[in-house]
Amino acid sequence: MDITADISKVKELLDSARDILIVTHEHPTHDSIGSSLALYLGLVSIGKKVSIVCPDAMTVELSSFIGVNKFAADLSRKNFIISLDYEEGSIEKVSYNIEGNKFNLVVEPRAGHTAFSQDKVHYSNGGTSADLIFSVDTIHLGGLKKVFEENRELFSGKTVVNIDRHPNNAMYGQINIINADASSTAEVVSQFLSGIGVRLTEDIATNVLNALYGATEAFQTRVSAQAFELAAACMKAGGKRFWKPSTVQEKLPAAESVATPIVESKKPVVETPPDWLKPKIYKSSNLI
Repeated sequence: MDITADISKVKELLDSARDILIVTHEHPTHDSIGSSLALYLGLVSIGKKVSIVCPDAMTVELSSFIGVNKFAADLSRKNFIISLDYEEGSIEKVSYNIEGNKFNLVVEPRAGHTAFSQDKVHYSNGGTSADLIFSVDTIHLGGLKKVFEENRELFSGKTVVNIDRHPNNAMYGQINIINADASSTAEVVSQFLSGIGVRLTEDIATNVLNALYGATEAFQTRVSAQAFELAAACMKAGGKRFWKPSTVQEKLPAAESVATPIVESKKPVVETPPDWLKPKIYKSSNLI
């Protein structure tokens, strides 16, 4: 699936964007976390200020991803904002001073305009700002849970770039970089990073490689030729694998996860003949 044109559109937006927000879905996976962190490292490498958020905490098996400590569970809303009802040209000067433990914000009205009063003052809390939002490996915005529900105005007011591999993606972004033929979202993110000129570093390669292993269960399911090519590129770049397969016990449904007794085999042990590697000469029968 050709996503080159969409990547070019995002590259143009990145030229003027400085603050970037990356979000991914609840119940994090190797693919969602590895893809998001690869994108995070890539954007930081080209001078962008990046925040990265997942509504759920990281599990132990995801703790080895490079940059996993950068994840926040929600968007910061620590800023205290004072807003005034404003008419064009009504303010002459704004200043502040500190008297003891009092911070005074001084708004001087321009001559000919009505002075400000308490009923024109409003207070609110704000926090993370973003020029551009990347949603990674997320089928629909509802999968972001509180990150989206508590910040709807941010998502509605900014360009959302939707990067994913799922064929049932809701296409909710202003720009949708979707490749349903990919084995993992890590492949789509890697193609995007390459398209905007980001170099494949050892840390990015490590994140992508382990996202690939997790998404394809060590290249046993849903695997494409591109996945093998990308894995090879990551290994050449110095990527290191830490992904480990789940145990058989973890894969069983809850009803089948109860331990069962081990029944020893009654078959006799057959020893390997000492000459099993030596060439054998077979004579034809006298029937021929």
